[in-house]
Amino acid sequence: MRVLTLSGWGQPHDALGVLAPGATHADYAGCVGVEEALAAIAEQGRGHGVVIGWSLGGQLAVRAIAAGMLKPPALVLIAVPFRFVATPEQAFGMKRDLYDKFRADYARRAERTLHKAWGLVVKDDRRANHVRAHLGRHDKQAVLEKDWLGWLDRLDGFGCEDLPMGHFPPTLLIHGERDAVVNVEQSRRFAEALPQSRLEILPECGHAPHWHDSEHLQRLIAEHGHV
Repeated sequence: MRVLTLSGWGQPHDALGVLAPGATHADYAGCVGVEEALAAIAEQGRGHGVVIGWSLGGQLAVRAIAAGMLKPPALVLIAVPFRFVATPEQAFGMKRDLYDKFRADYARRAERTLHKAWGLVVKDDRRANHVRAHLGRHDKQAVLEKDWLGWLDRLDGFGCEDLPMGHFPPTLLIHGERDAVVNVEQSRRFAEALPQSRLEILPECGHAPHWHDSEHLQRLIAEHGHV
Protein backbone atom coordinates (compact mmCIF):
# COMPACT_ATOMS: atom_id res chain seq x y z
CA MET A 1 0.00 0.00 0.00
CA ARG A 2 1.37 3.44 -0.94
CA VAL A 3 2.24 5.76 1.93
CA LEU A 4 2.25 9.57 2.08
CA THR A 5 4.12 11.33 4.89
CA LEU A 6 3.91 14.92 6.10
CA SER A 7 6.65 16.16 8.40
CA GLY A 8 6.58 18.81 11.11
CA TRP A 9 7.46 22.48 11.46
CA GLY A 10 11.18 23.17 11.06
CA GLN A 11 11.93 19.65 9.84
CA PRO A 12 13.03 18.22 6.48
CA HIS A 13 10.12 17.01 4.37
CA ASP A 14 11.46 13.43 4.49
CA ALA A 15 11.92 13.28 8.29
CA LEU A 16 9.48 10.34 8.46
CA GLY A 17 11.49 8.33 5.95
CA VAL A 18 12.68 6.08 8.77
CA LEU A 19 9.11 4.72 9.01
CA ALA A 20 8.47 4.26 5.30
CA PRO A 21 11.59 4.60 3.13
CA GLY A 22 9.64 4.14 -0.10
CA ALA A 23 6.91 6.62 0.78
CA THR A 24 6.03 9.87 -0.93
CA HIS A 25 7.22 12.65 1.38
CA ALA A 26 5.09 15.73 0.79
CA ASP A 27 6.97 19.04 0.71
CA TYR A 28 4.53 21.79 1.72
CA ALA A 29 6.91 24.25 3.41
CA GLY A 30 7.49 26.27 0.25
CA CYS A 31 3.79 26.78 -0.45
CA VAL A 32 2.30 30.25 -0.17
CA GLY A 33 -0.61 29.95 2.22
CA VAL A 34 -2.59 27.09 3.68
CA GLU A 35 -4.88 26.55 0.71
CA GLU A 36 -1.94 26.12 -1.66
CA ALA A 37 -0.35 23.68 0.79
CA LEU A 38 -3.54 21.63 1.10
CA ALA A 39 -3.91 21.50 -2.68
CA ALA A 40 -0.30 20.31 -3.04
CA ILE A 41 -0.80 17.68 -0.35
CA ALA A 42 -4.02 16.46 -1.98
CA GLU A 43 -2.28 16.18 -5.35
CA GLN A 44 0.69 14.29 -3.91
CA GLY A 45 -1.57 12.07 -1.82
CA ARG A 46 -3.88 10.94 -4.60
CA GLY A 47 -4.01 7.14 -4.71
CA HIS A 48 -2.13 6.62 -1.44
CA GLY A 49 -3.50 4.18 1.10
CA VAL A 50 -1.95 5.45 4.33
CA VAL A 51 -1.23 9.05 5.34
CA ILE A 52 1.24 9.62 8.20
CA GLY A 53 1.50 13.12 9.66
CA TRP A 54 3.84 14.38 12.37
CA SER A 55 3.07 17.56 14.33
CA LEU A 56 2.24 20.36 11.82
CA GLY A 57 2.17 17.80 8.99
CA GLY A 58 -0.53 15.88 10.83
CA GLN A 59 -2.54 19.05 11.41
CA LEU A 60 -2.44 19.74 7.66
CA ALA A 61 -3.48 16.16 6.90
CA VAL A 62 -6.45 16.58 9.25
CA ARG A 63 -7.47 19.82 7.53
CA ALA A 64 -7.17 18.28 4.06
CA ILE A 65 -9.32 15.29 5.06
CA ALA A 66 -11.90 17.50 6.78
CA ALA A 67 -12.17 19.53 3.56
CA GLY A 68 -12.64 16.39 1.46
CA MET A 69 -9.42 17.07 -0.45
CA LEU A 70 -7.68 13.93 0.82
CA LYS A 71 -9.47 10.60 1.30
CA PRO A 72 -7.06 7.98 2.61
CA PRO A 73 -8.43 4.68 3.93
CA ALA A 74 -6.10 4.92 6.95
CA LEU A 75 -4.53 7.81 8.88
CA VAL A 76 -1.66 7.95 11.38
CA LEU A 77 -1.16 11.08 13.50
CA ILE A 78 2.11 11.39 15.43
CA ALA A 79 2.30 14.06 18.17
CA VAL A 80 -0.21 16.29 16.39
CA PRO A 81 -1.62 19.36 18.15
CA PHE A 82 -5.39 19.67 18.28
CA ARG A 83 -4.73 23.41 18.72
CA PHE A 84 -1.36 25.13 18.33
CA VAL A 85 -1.84 28.33 20.34
CA ALA A 86 -4.08 28.55 23.38
CA THR A 87 -7.00 30.98 23.49
CA PRO A 88 -9.20 32.12 26.41
CA GLU A 89 -11.86 29.69 25.14
CA GLN A 90 -9.43 26.83 24.38
CA ALA A 91 -6.81 26.68 27.12
CA PHE A 92 -4.80 23.79 25.72
CA GLY A 93 -2.01 24.50 23.26
CA MET A 94 1.08 26.71 23.47
CA LYS A 95 0.68 29.70 25.78
CA ARG A 96 0.27 32.98 23.90
CA ASP A 97 3.31 34.62 25.48
CA LEU A 98 5.54 31.66 24.65
CA TYR A 99 4.33 31.62 21.06
CA ASP A 100 4.90 35.36 20.65
CA LYS A 101 8.42 35.09 22.09
CA PHE A 102 9.29 32.10 19.91
CA ARG A 103 8.08 33.89 16.79
CA ALA A 104 10.01 37.05 17.65
CA ASP A 105 13.15 35.02 18.36
CA TYR A 106 12.86 33.17 15.05
CA ALA A 107 12.41 36.45 13.17
CA ARG A 108 15.62 37.82 14.72
CA ARG A 109 17.83 34.72 14.98
CA ALA A 110 16.39 31.90 12.89
CA GLU A 111 19.30 29.47 13.12
CA ARG A 112 19.73 29.83 16.87
CA THR A 113 15.98 29.50 17.46
CA LEU A 114 15.72 26.44 15.22
CA HIS A 115 18.55 24.87 17.21
CA LYS A 116 16.56 25.42 20.40
CA ALA A 117 13.43 23.99 18.77
CA TRP A 118 15.34 20.87 17.78
CA GLY A 119 16.50 20.64 21.39
CA LEU A 120 12.87 20.51 22.52
CA VAL A 121 12.28 17.58 20.15
CA VAL A 122 14.72 15.46 22.18
CA LYS A 123 13.93 16.96 25.61
CA ASP A 124 13.03 14.41 28.33
CA ASP A 125 13.26 11.50 25.89
CA ARG A 126 14.89 8.44 27.47
CA ARG A 127 16.60 7.79 24.13
CA ALA A 128 17.60 11.42 23.63
CA ASN A 129 21.02 10.59 22.17
CA HIS A 130 19.41 8.23 19.65
CA VAL A 131 16.85 10.86 18.62
CA ARG A 132 19.56 13.55 18.49
CA ALA A 133 21.62 11.36 16.14
CA HIS A 134 18.69 11.24 13.70
CA LEU A 135 18.28 15.01 13.88
CA GLY A 136 21.99 15.46 13.30
CA ARG A 137 21.77 13.77 9.91
CA HIS A 138 19.64 16.59 8.54
CA ASP A 139 20.95 19.65 6.74
CA LYS A 140 19.96 22.55 8.99
CA GLN A 141 20.78 25.15 6.33
CA ALA A 142 18.42 23.48 3.85
CA VAL A 143 15.70 23.55 6.49
CA LEU A 144 16.32 27.25 7.18
CA GLU A 145 15.74 28.06 3.52
CA LYS A 146 12.03 27.28 3.95
CA ASP A 147 9.54 29.93 5.05
CA TRP A 148 9.06 28.63 8.58
CA LEU A 149 8.38 32.15 9.87
CA GLY A 150 5.38 32.35 7.56
CA TRP A 151 4.20 29.00 8.87
CA LEU A 152 4.48 30.27 12.43
CA ASP A 153 2.01 33.00 11.51
CA ARG A 154 -0.37 30.43 10.03
CA LEU A 155 -0.11 28.19 13.09
CA ASP A 156 -1.54 30.97 15.23
CA GLY A 157 -5.06 30.24 14.03
CA PHE A 158 -4.83 26.46 13.63
CA GLY A 159 -7.30 24.48 15.71
CA CYS A 160 -9.55 21.51 15.09
CA GLU A 161 -12.54 22.39 17.27
CA ASP A 162 -14.79 23.26 14.33
CA LEU A 163 -13.56 20.70 11.80
CA PRO A 164 -15.99 17.93 10.80
CA MET A 165 -14.37 14.62 11.80
CA GLY A 166 -17.27 12.18 11.80
CA HIS A 167 -16.29 10.83 8.38
CA PHE A 168 -12.58 10.36 9.11
CA PRO A 169 -10.88 7.05 8.28
CA PRO A 170 -9.62 4.73 11.02
CA THR A 171 -6.93 6.77 12.78
CA LEU A 172 -3.93 5.63 14.80
CA LEU A 173 -2.79 8.30 17.26
CA ILE A 174 0.79 8.03 18.56
CA HIS A 175 2.22 10.34 21.20
CA GLY A 176 5.22 10.43 23.50
CA GLU A 177 4.37 10.60 27.18
CA ARG A 178 7.15 13.18 27.77
CA ASP A 179 6.54 15.34 24.69
CA ALA A 180 7.87 18.84 25.49
CA VAL A 181 6.51 20.40 22.28
CA VAL A 182 2.93 19.09 22.01
CA ASN A 183 1.37 17.89 25.26
CA VAL A 184 -0.03 14.36 25.14
CA GLU A 185 -3.46 15.76 26.09
CA GLN A 186 -3.72 17.05 22.53
CA SER A 187 -3.86 13.50 21.17
CA ARG A 188 -6.46 12.65 23.80
CA ARG A 189 -8.59 15.44 22.34
CA PHE A 190 -8.27 13.82 18.91
CA ALA A 191 -9.22 10.46 20.42
CA GLU A 192 -12.41 12.03 21.76
CA ALA A 193 -13.23 13.72 18.44
CA LEU A 194 -12.47 10.86 16.04
CA PRO A 195 -15.03 8.04 16.05
CA GLN A 196 -12.58 5.42 14.71
CA SER A 197 -9.39 6.08 16.63
CA ARG A 198 -6.85 4.25 18.74
CA LEU A 199 -4.35 6.08 20.98
CA GLU A 200 -0.89 4.68 21.67
CA ILE A 201 1.13 6.58 24.30
CA LEU A 202 4.83 5.73 24.37
CA PRO A 203 6.39 5.90 27.85
CA GLU A 204 9.63 7.85 28.33
CA CYS A 205 9.31 9.24 24.79
CA GLY A 206 9.48 12.86 23.63
CA HIS A 207 8.24 14.66 20.51
CA ALA A 208 9.76 12.25 17.96
CA PRO A 209 8.31 8.75 18.51
CA HIS A 210 9.43 7.74 14.99
CA TRP A 211 13.07 8.26 15.99
CA HIS A 212 12.63 7.06 19.57
CA ASP A 213 11.61 3.57 18.39
CA SER A 214 11.08 3.35 14.64
CA GLU A 215 10.68 -0.45 14.62
CA HIS A 216 7.85 -0.32 17.14
CA LEU A 217 6.07 2.38 15.14
CA GLN A 218 6.52 0.45 11.92
CA ARG A 219 4.77 -2.53 13.53
CA LEU A 220 1.93 -0.34 14.80
CA ILE A 221 1.46 1.28 11.42
CA ALA A 222 1.63 -2.03 9.54
CA GLU A 223 -1.04 -3.45 11.83
CA HIS A 224 -3.20 -0.35 11.44
CA GLY A 225 -2.89 0.24 7.72
CA HIS A 226 -1.97 -3.21 6.41
CA VAL A 227 1.17 -1.70 4.84
